[in-house]
Amino acid sequence: MPLFAPGLPKSSLFLTSEEQTVMLDAALEASPKEKKTAGEDYIFVLLFEQRQGSLAFLSIIAGIIYGMQLPLADRDVLHLVLLVMSVFFMLVNANQAGLPVFGKHPKVSKNGRNVGIVFSIFWLAASVFNWLAFQ
Repeated sequence: MPLFAPGLPKSSLFLTSEEQTVMLDAALEASPKEKKTAGEDYIFVLLFEQRQGSLAFLSIIAGIIYGMQLPLADRDVLHLVLLVMSVFFMLVNANQAGLPVFGKHPKVSKNGRNVGIVFSIFWLAASVFNWLAFQ
């Protein structure tokens, strides 16, 4: 993605798997001792939901590939799915970008905010184009 290349960290600055595990372990250690199980469940759910989200993307891709083989008049359901997805993604990215009307992300980084700004615009455009498919 050449647009983001100047802002991408060098590979020497990437967190290794071991460093990520140390960070997650530190988060668990920071939880109250009497709530250790809740802390473990919280970390598990964060990682588990991320994997499920990735699988949801793959499922949408499979459905779109199938749907693109349908006659043009039958493809409206693809636009509906993509419209709903793009609206929700736009809202999440607007929140991440720090737009006040969309709430406040509790732990957004500078790079995360910048991604939120760019992708809010991207998902807004995707929403508009998918809406136009119904017109």
